[in-house]
Amino acid sequence: MASGGPNWEGLLLAHSDGTRPSRSLTEEDRKWFMEAMQEKTIDVVKRMKEISLVMQTPEHVLEDQGVTPADIEDMLDELQEHVESIDMDNDLHSIGGLVTLLDYLKNSNANIRAKAAEVVTTIVQNNPKSQKLVMEANGFTCLFSLLKSDPVVNVRTKALGAISSLIRHNKPGVIAFRIENMHMKPCEMLAFSTDVDVREGALQGLLVLARGKTEGVIEDEKLKQVLRKRIEDVGAGREERQLVDSLWNACYNEPSPLHENGLLVLPGEDAPPPDVASKHFEPALRALAPKP
Repeated sequence: MASGGPNWEGLLLAHSDGTRPSRSLTEEDRKWFMEAMQEKTIDVVKRMKEISLVMQTPEHVLEDQGVTPADIEDMLDELQEHVESIDMDNDLHSIGGLVTLLDYLKNSNANIRAKAAEVVTTIVQNNPKSQKLVMEANGFTCLFSLLKSDPVVNVRTKALGAISSLIRHNKPGVIAFRIENMHMKPCEMLAFSTDVDVREGALQGLLVLARGKTEGVIEDEKLKQVLRKRIEDVGAGREERQLVDSLWNACYNEPSPLHENGLLVLPGEDAPPPDVASKHFEPALRALAPKP
């Protein structure tokens, strides 16, 4: 800002409903506002520190204190809300919470592992600084371990989503991906899973990699064979077909056979949903009018 400080008048105008004239803020107003904003920020950071402290507490100690896995999941949900702000997710590392969060990827409870992977996804999404911090904290290896060998499908799916966000526009992440030849795992999930959520998760992960021009994904013949099989599956849902089409286009720079065969959108899928509610909310005059 040109004046070197906040544009208080602009801020006031932005929150005005337009029915009252704007006024200049007094020095007392400015002081109150700054204190309120600082208190709010301090509260969030303080709460993140408290959550980090809980995550650092050994599992058996939490159990002895009556803390349940459901409580931990709720706590991670709250943490995810806090770190949706880029400033806050960078703060998580500075208060020692990032490493303990990554430790939760190894938790004995599958729901906690999956939720921790979701929080990691939020932290690294479009945030190069957080991507770097997670890579340096061995987060890629932890996530890859889940993707490779976790016995729970949902955990593997969440790990794949986190990996996709971690390596997007992230050269060290792409190099790590290439070393592990990891696109084979999503290919396997796509080829063999009977769970539609797992297949869609694999497609989304591969699409991120393909759009990033990741070597080993673009123009990969095995992937093309897997995509052809998904195209031939007449039971595939609309979202899965659209993901297949987008991935094919990103990899091979041409429309998928779904276009050629007229299968991208099936008859009836573009039709509006049936009107089952309007008759219950007819205006009084229309309701009283004689029916044709």
